Amino acid sequence: MKMFKTGIINPQINYHLSCLAHQDSVMISDAAMELPAYLNRVDLAYTPGIPEITSVVKGILKECIVEKACMANEMKEYSPELFAIYSEIFAKEDIPVECIPHTEFCKLADKVSVAIRTGEFHYHYSSVILVSGCPY
Repeated sequence: MKMFKTGIINPQINYHLSCLAHQDSVMISDAAMELPAYLNRVDLAYTPGIPEITSVVKGILKECIVEKACMANEMKEYSPELFAIYSEIFAKEDIPVECIPHTEFCKLADKVSVAIRTGEFHYHYSSVILVSGCPY
């Protein structure tokens, strides 16, 4: 076991992220997202709002190559503040964003390699799916 000085220190998240291959996906979800029992999941939710979803997304982006982010179209209407925050986060990393209907988002969510549940409680449709990129 290695004690990390920086980066993601959660061993479950480290394990699941290290198993990702090109085109695999990881979902970072809010506290209310329905997660099927068969999905690999890491539950970080502690109390309402902790951890908040954008800090988890930023942490993963520091560790992983991401070629695309997928979000529900409905976020633009119901959580425009969060949509703007995500747009800025992904633009800084030059990651394209695909917005799709929530029903389609849920179909993609059922196929992720791992779902990381946060304590996000403030925004509707706040979950995001990150698609793993290729280092070369």
